[in-house]
Amino acid sequence: MATNKSASPALPPEASLIRQLRERPAALSRKMSLSAAMKRLAEIAPDGYGFSDGTWRNIEAGRKVAEDWELVLIGLVLYATPEQIEATGRKAAAELLRKEIDARAKTELAASKVSLEDIPAGTKQKLLRQLAEIDNVPGATEQDRQEMRDVLFGQIDALMDMHAATLRLRAR
Repeated sequence: MATNKSASPALPPEASLIRQLRERPAALSRKMSLSAAMKRLAEIAPDGYGFSDGTWRNIEAGRKVAEDWELVLIGLVLYATPEQIEATGRKAAAELLRKEIDARAKTELAASKVSLEDIPAGTKQKLLRQLAEIDNVPGATEQDRQEMRDVLFGQIDALMDMHAATLRLRAR
């Protein structure tokens, strides 16, 4: 006799996205554990704006609907793009994330000659992720980290110069 197992309800889109982003392999590491995510949350959250690992678990499991500010912090921790957040139906949270990425990129990328005006939020988020990975390279000195940042910004500048030259050639 067949048993009738009830299917578990589908996760809300934001919970699925959070799980997908946390479990994807990063460039220099495997999936982000919840403890690593909470450590990063503590590092990036303004004073008094963090939340517990239980709250994160409940949001990721679909037992709690994240408030916009919680979703923004999770998005920053997991390097989500505003477009990914908006695709889950959370337009207000996506706009808040876009503003937060812009503010953080302006601060973090101030040392570079890169103009941030026309860079999409997703690209800014990738740059912030690369900078965070540089900051967490085991055994690297501050001088090593600065050299890595200089190389990253140099590559960006070179790509932008190359693109500008290509545009000038096309305009002839």
